[in-house]
Amino acid sequence: MANYTISGIYTLPSLGKIYGEGINPTFTIRSMTTNEEMRRQNPSDRPYKVLADIIDDCLVDKPGISSYDVCFGDFQFLLHKLRIITYGSDCKIASVCPYCGEENSGSINLGQLQVHTYTDDLQKYFEFDLPVTKKHIKIRLQTPRMLDEIELRNKDLKKKSSGASGDSAFLLNLETIVQTIDGTYPDPISKTEFLRNLPMADTNTILVYSSKLNDSIGIDTLLHIDCESCGLDYTSRFRTTTEFFRPSVDI
Repeated sequence: MANYTISGIYTLPSLGKIYGEGINPTFTIRSMTTNEEMRRQNPSDRPYKVLADIIDDCLVDKPGISSYDVCFGDFQFLLHKLRIITYGSDCKIASVCPYCGEENSGSINLGQLQVHTYTDDLQKYFEFDLPVTKKHIKIRLQTPRMLDEIELRNKDLKKKSSGASGDSAFLLNLETIVQTIDGTYPDPISKTEFLRNLPMADTNTILVYSSKLNDSIGIDTLLHIDCESCGLDYTSRFRTTTEFFRPSVDI
């Protein structure tokens, strides 16, 4: 059977600067087939791994690292390019006006969303001193693998500690973000104890730096929308819906 897949060449937003040696930021990705869509629909307790495996299989020229282990900004970029090369760049969206409550429908061009690429200026967000404890913290960018692990561990902890107060996902998220404390790599138990008892002002600082870092690489998903009913100009985040991987067709 003839090969009807198409492909495109792109460059990772991180430019490969945040990974080790041997990473090629330029990649070629082909369009999905029915086989990949069947795999995407399989239920899994590791949803990001399912998508990462599909992305990896659709990469013709591979960057030298699995999409499961790239920063989330690169992963999101790969996912968008896979969708564009498979279905095209037009994507229908819907959002609710925060003022009048009316739903606004329309479409966007995924290929025209702004992409933030790596710059050396981002290094200032990787390391910083905490305001209260004065501890020097080094953080890292989260990966799809980390996000799957957070969800799995959170479910496991909920089963083991039924009725316990507090959201364990909050602490698990912090644990994946923090890499070193005062220049040392703490063991898991020490890190958990440190973060659990950290003054909230320090915890908030870690989260702010992490958010800034993660938002500085990848696709800017913030959309500006004019409400068709009341005329309000509001912002809304682009979210992946059924229109992303199973877009409706006007017939």
